[in-house]
Amino acid sequence: MRNEDLLEMPASWLASLYPRRGGAAVPPPAKAKDAVKKFERLVGSKVGDLTESLARAETDPDLRAAAQEYVTGGTAAASPLGIAAVTAKLLRRIAGTRVDATVIADAWIAAHGPVFAAVAAAELVDLRVGESGANWQRPHEQIARRLPGEPANLDWMPVLGRVRAHLVAVPDEDHAAVCEALAMVRAARGPHSRAAASFLLPERKDWVDEDIPATLVMFSIGDAEQLARFTPSQWRSQLSASDGALATVMDGVGAALAPVLGELLGSLPEYRTDERERVAAALAVLPDDDAFRALIAHVPQPQAYLALLDAAQRFPVRAIRLLTGDLFEAYAAGYPEALELARPHLDPARVPAPVVVDACDPGEVPAPLRAGGPPPELTGWANAAVLPRVRLRDGRALPVDAARRLVALLTRSRAGMAPDGLAEVVAACDRASLAAFGWALFQRWQAIGLPTSGTWAMLGLAWIGDDDVVRRLTPLIKVWPGTGGHHRSVAGLSVLTGLGTDVALIHLNDVAEKVKFAGLSSTARGMLHTVAGRLGLTGEQLSDRLVPDLGLRADGVLVLDYGPRRFVVGFDDQLRPTVADEDGKRLKSLPKPGARDDATLGPAAYQRFGALKKDVRTLAGDQIRRFERAMVTGRHWTAPEFATFIVGHPLLRHLARRLVWSFRAEADGSTVDGSFRVAEDGSYAGVDDDALTLPGGALVGVAHPLRLGGSVPGWAEVFSDYELLQPFPQLGRETYELTAQEAKATQLTTFEGRVVPSGRVLGLERSGWSRATPQDNGHQPWIERPLPGGLRAYIRLAPGFTIGRPGDDPEQTLSALVVSRGRIGYRRSAADEAELGAVDEVAMSELLRELHQL
Repeated sequence: MRNEDLLEMPASWLASLYPRRGGAAVPPPAKAKDAVKKFERLVGSKVGDLTESLARAETDPDLRAAAQEYVTGGTAAASPLGIAAVTAKLLRRIAGTRVDATVIADAWIAAHGPVFAAVAAAELVDLRVGESGANWQRPHEQIARRLPGEPANLDWMPVLGRVRAHLVAVPDEDHAAVCEALAMVRAARGPHSRAAASFLLPERKDWVDEDIPATLVMFSIGDAEQLARFTPSQWRSQLSASDGALATVMDGVGAALAPVLGELLGSLPEYRTDERERVAAALAVLPDDDAFRALIAHVPQPQAYLALLDAAQRFPVRAIRLLTGDLFEAYAAGYPEALELARPHLDPARVPAPVVVDACDPGEVPAPLRAGGPPPELTGWANAAVLPRVRLRDGRALPVDAARRLVALLTRSRAGMAPDGLAEVVAACDRASLAAFGWALFQRWQAIGLPTSGTWAMLGLAWIGDDDVVRRLTPLIKVWPGTGGHHRSVAGLSVLTGLGTDVALIHLNDVAEKVKFAGLSSTARGMLHTVAGRLGLTGEQLSDRLVPDLGLRADGVLVLDYGPRRFVVGFDDQLRPTVADEDGKRLKSLPKPGARDDATLGPAAYQRFGALKKDVRTLAGDQIRRFERAMVTGRHWTAPEFATFIVGHPLLRHLARRLVWSFRAEADGSTVDGSFRVAEDGSYAGVDDDALTLPGGALVGVAHPLRLGGSVPGWAEVFSDYELLQPFPQLGRETYELTAQEAKATQLTTFEGRVVPSGRVLGLERSGWSRATPQDNGHQPWIERPLPGGLRAYIRLAPGFTIGRPGDDPEQTLSALVVSRGRIGYRRSAADEAELGAVDEVAMSELLRELHQL
């Protein structure tokens, strides 16, 4: 196993690290070809006004004289100070361009060697170019020395860093000469050049000690004592800024950086996600318990959680020692060798027993997951070693390498498109273990903030998930749009569609009908229509087929087996689960398993009841409303559909028994109709309680009391005798009929002048009413409702509503009820008005019932 006390920085960090002698192994800078010529061409093309700048009265005379050496003699004749002055001017000109400033340091080394380059770099840091005050835009900037405490623009940082990289690789004798030359600079120059010398030679601890707390010296510290002399604000401004800064300080002080990074991670605001990610990643690299604990402490941050998983994958022994809860159990199970190494450091009470995994033979692994070169090594959150084991259908587990290849396969998941080879894996494996594996992977992705790059972790659930995944995923799909995650919710809907189980389609329908986000609701409806079209069904017929049986017996009950005792689950008039013991005694709730119950059957049955309650809670209201809507709209089922999807359904049969049904059939040129109920055994009975057989070709519907006529009292007596409560008002429903005079009129004045709260008027929208299309200034002066036969009812309102501000007026005054044949306009058109009697009697009754309920 890896040495968990060894610091190994990511290779990507080394490219931006400022190296030091004896530090991280960084390749020396490659010898730049024609560096001197490139530098001279840059100066010639970019620094055309150098002479004018040198002539400025404000320019230091020493700088002027040194720079003139370059003007007259070129690079070969320049002194370190002179070439530094020219370079300061050049850096001013190339700032913000694509010019690579490291060629400057390469040219100095090539032309003059390391001592010259080091001194020139130290001199460069002491210079500034530009005007002060209001004259900064004048064309010929002065070249001057920086004052003590004067900030720099850091244009010279690439040059300084490149010189430092060159100095790391020079022979010892050259290094000694550089030390001597920079010591002279330190004696002659101010704090800026002194700090530059400490930066260039971080191994000179005495210089670094003297120059702290200069910010530039942060990249030269080499122990915890020096580290402690910088302020938190300095760390915030530097360490979170770049991988190079973090790597450089880490190279110098190692694990001593952990407390600083932990404090920094906690102080960065939430919106600075890139910086938090960088600091957390640095903590994950440090081979230190304090660094690991700092990540645990900040786990609510997605960046910290991702880094913790990376650290645990890098240091599994440390992870097993320090983690708790589910993550501890995952790593203890996934890294048995690390567990044995950590065992002496753990409380024996929390150490799990060695896990004996009955693994399958390599040759029995599904072909898409078999060994080829090595398995992919994925990042911490997708680490297959700590995910639940996937098992074959016979219960034996896949090897971890095969699980890694499964994750790699899932990364190719797309909406509506399974990765090649995955179907073969699904066919060979236990579906429940696949679903647990996929959901755990999804949870890891969720915990790190749901980055778009990991959406495959959710899309893969369409192929390896199960109904339990559906129940867990749907609540997230419903809320994601509220946090800017509409695209994620749409991807989630594709998972429900891909799974295609009854439970999945029920929850898809639930999103279509109930979610408050219009865009998502519309997408869900579109997906349902696609499914229905593929099956050749209407939307209502699809809804019939979407109701799951929830594992109930054909007689509509569920028996929960605790071993020595059993309980029977039934349903009341609202489809709420009821519980009785084996003797039929009704219980208030299902008891929890006790010590005498079977240790496996009892908890499983109790959990099964919990899942049932959740599913029924989703279903009940929808199905009750669906049957009431069928009664109002006159929807019919064929006799076989009624027998199969309603009476034959183990859940809906409970509703069917509590309603009166009507039928109509054509036989020998005449119409046969009547009403019936569904008996407890699923047979049909008339109002006289005699058995009834539906005629061939009969259409069945929920009977509206207006269609039942004089049989309503008889049916009410039957339901009372059998103690049958109805799920919604049917036999006792308020009904309304028009008088002969009202039927011939085009207006109904019953509600004219009534003043009602605006909220109640808006509540009519739940029954199919809608506000008018916005008129001038967004005014909505009426409410309307579609009726059978292409008619529409409407009532004008005073003052009406304003689009976007429906609560402005607390009350509304109603006008007469009018039925229109055509489009409803701002002004009444008598030519468009229809007689009230033209409206179907049930539709009119329901319309008036809704208005009376105001």
